[in-house]
Amino acid sequence: MPAAGHRGPDAATPGVQPVSTPTSDPRYAELLRAWLPAVWRERDAETADSSGQGDLDKLLGAFGGLLDAFRATIAQRRVDPFPDAQADGRHCQPWLLPYIADLLDVRLVSPDEAGRRAELASAVAWRQRKGTRVAVEQIAEAVGQFEVEVHEGWKRVALTPRVDRPLLPESSYGEAPVPEPATPALRAGHPGLPATTPDLRQGSRALRCAPDHPAAHTSTFGGQRASWWQVHRHGVPCLPGSYQDVSRRTVDLRRPPGEAELGIGPYHPRRVPLFLPPPEGHCSAHALSLNWPPVASWDGFTHEKLRYRREEGYRWNGETVVRHVWTGLDSVPVKLRGVLQLDERAVYRFENLWLDNQLKVSQGAVELDHCAARQLHIGTAERLAPVVAARASLLRKLEAARGLVQLEYVTVLDTLLAERLNASDCILMPPLRKDLADNDVPEAGCVRHSRLWYLPLDADPLDPELPNDPNWLAQGLRSALCAIRTNCTTAHPVFLNTHFGQPGCGVLHPASPAAIQGGAEDGGELGAYHEDRHVLRRRAVLDKLAEVLPAGTEALLILDPTLACLPPQGH
Repeated sequence: MPAAGHRGPDAATPGVQPVSTPTSDPRYAELLRAWLPAVWRERDAETADSSGQGDLDKLLGAFGGLLDAFRATIAQRRVDPFPDAQADGRHCQPWLLPYIADLLDVRLVSPDEAGRRAELASAVAWRQRKGTRVAVEQIAEAVGQFEVEVHEGWKRVALTPRVDRPLLPESSYGEAPVPEPATPALRAGHPGLPATTPDLRQGSRALRCAPDHPAAHTSTFGGQRASWWQVHRHGVPCLPGSYQDVSRRTVDLRRPPGEAELGIGPYHPRRVPLFLPPPEGHCSAHALSLNWPPVASWDGFTHEKLRYRREEGYRWNGETVVRHVWTGLDSVPVKLRGVLQLDERAVYRFENLWLDNQLKVSQGAVELDHCAARQLHIGTAERLAPVVAARASLLRKLEAARGLVQLEYVTVLDTLLAERLNASDCILMPPLRKDLADNDVPEAGCVRHSRLWYLPLDADPLDPELPNDPNWLAQGLRSALCAIRTNCTTAHPVFLNTHFGQPGCGVLHPASPAAIQGGAEDGGELGAYHEDRHVLRRRAVLDKLAEVLPAGTEALLILDPTLACLPPQGH
């Protein structure tokens, strides 16, 4: 056995990673120097080199760096047992989460680190409230990292009123008491009665109210926190099928999947419908909108939500060029308007941006990361280095007929022209074309784990260039573009919106085929929002709720567009 304090060769578990000294911690090199007599510091300053450090300073720097690492390691050890953030913002290292989950007997299902930490931090509280509406809502919002409104299925079905059932006063529902003397018709409008026939004289919907309202709910609408209450519960639903519809119906015996469209499935006593806002994607309704500044004024550009930097000496295709980097600093891509013509031979990188008009590059290359672009036209002739390298982006038109295009987690909606193409985990809706002159496909490249409009026939093993597939030709011969048939698909995705520039554009609808929702190499969704994990989040919520709901009860996720905007203000 190894000696005490020594880890054997089989101890493969990663240890505590020493962290550089946090800003709130002392720097021991400076402390050691301050503790020395002034005469020693003065003598050391007389022998300092060009860097301003003497031999004593360098020695104390070495000792101080080691002490800083010791202190940071000990501090990290103290917070490693805690998965949630402490008062100083520190928490355990991510690799420890599965071990803490084993201690608490928790099955982690969230695809995000924040969700997994919430699962561990709230494990005991959720068990104490197991099966309650409060626990269901907390679990869905923590694991899925999205806002939900929970309805109870047994409250959505038609019931026979019972005389012995106690009723809370009208004020408990936020409504005024029925004035005396009250007729039977007025008393039948009590909000606590299981009325099924809607009252055609009133409209039922959500209205904003004060937080201290007796029937107030608090929710997040498009990033804004607001209190609301349900008005005229027995009235005609103003928005049928949404979270604002609390009308009762006969039992729906259809068995929907875990994710359904509005109005399908919630009317059953054994179902718990959860309404959640549809993801907006890269084209958010709340995006900051700016105009492109003139190219000549880029160096002096400043904005709190948009940053520009110029990088000299960047290597591209064996050349040393300038790289221009534009980064959106908002929580959603920043919208930039105007046609942009770029003629300098350089690399142009765009991060977290929404390019709402045409971008034309006559020479050089374009890099996109978490962007939306309406139209890219790249005139650079280069087949060895990518003239377009896009990741986690939504593109409407991509025209690079003379160059190599490299795509990862990208959705292309309308046009894709490329001399050569490398694509992975993408949704490519248009036919692949080399140019607009004919129907030739890109002459070379590889497409894997992606959605294509067509999967080619296998090449002839004796003559790979034999044109045995008329839909897969390049200059009269079979194209060398390889499409992996075993992991690519031609299934047609269902998008929330196909109009570029509108919220939800390119976001997968729950009705999309399984080959699209789980076709990526890591089991996630294909396309531009792979790293947002919309599908995995919803699946994780259903898996987690299956553990806490009573036997035979199932959760139902319903996308509700009305949760994306604030309800009107009540009177």
